[in-house]
Amino acid sequence: MNARDIKQMVQQELASNEPFNSSHGITRQNLHEFLVEPFSVRIDPDDTKSPPREMWVVLQEGQTPADGYVVVYDPATQSWGFAEQVSGRDYTLVCRADSLATALSSM
Repeated sequence: MNARDIKQMVQQELASNEPFNSSHGITRQNLHEFLVEPFSVRIDPDDTKSPPREMWVVLQEGQTPADGYVVVYDPATQSWGFAEQVSGRDYTLVCRADSLATALSSM
């Protein structure tokens, strides 16, 4: 998978119009302000079984990944989630979700 594939998946998720309720101020009206060009980072799934792996950041809550949470796509499990930056390119997955909207609602 590459950034273009991930971007297309984000667009498909958004086209589904699945409702979400983010307590972080992200709404359907301002969602595009938080979307970023997808980039891969190393994420610890924090499940005590899986080693850290590459996932794709698709949304940043703040100006930089260190400012709040990021929403990610995990190609290994074909799932979404949100994570927080630990240091540099290293992140920890906070919550896994079946859809982009569910990841946003779980933040």
